[in-house]
Amino acid sequence: MIEDRLLARLGWALPAMTILLSTLAHIMSGEYRAFPFFISEADFPGIQRIIFTAGFTLTGIVLIYLSWRLFQINKNHTRWYWMHLSMLSGIFVGANLIIMAFMDMYDHLEAHILTAVNIFYFGLAWGVLTHLAMKDASDKSKNLRYLSISLGFIALIGMTYSINLGLIANPEFVNGDWDMEKMQPWINWAAPFEYLLATSFMLTLASFGADINSEEEE
Repeated sequence: MIEDRLLARLGWALPAMTILLSTLAHIMSGEYRAFPFFISEADFPGIQRIIFTAGFTLTGIVLIYLSWRLFQINKNHTRWYWMHLSMLSGIFVGANLIIMAFMDMYDHLEAHILTAVNIFYFGLAWGVLTHLAMKDASDKSKNLRYLSISLGFIALIGMTYSINLGLIANPEFVNGDWDMEKMQPWINWAAPFEYLLATSFMLTLASFGADINSEEEE
């Protein structure tokens, strides 16, 4: 089986590379609608869609396995109730990521929004629950989670507030049928906050590396 430290690295490196490469491919194709754009706008027909779908599908599988391994390795020396909830949150995030990878925002908007919201909220919950469970975690991983979770909440609030301002100004879009061009003044703020939220999630995943020690190392 895959070595645990490598698994932890893949947990953050795969989504980071997926977002970076799909975003760059979308920009270089010249088919991007406006800049800045949401991460999911890179799930556009072409090489960027292949990168986006394959990358996030693999990431979802890795995160499901990572959440299970994190639970298996640490369940006997953590707060077990938080650890169980942490595992369930991680599996839920991974499953939603796999579904979102195939539910692009252009053809499956409602399903895409639902899975993305689940990833945002339960991704934050996974970090918080893991942090609460790991009472004996290393100072390095704790400090990294303090940073990542704080950034995550700031980014989520900023993104949500920006979108809400846009919907207040354009109430006809409340049901989800957006005119992206009309919403762009608020996307100019919401999109960077979304990238910051994704970065915070990857920092949280990186923090698991110090705590997912194999049983032999313990």
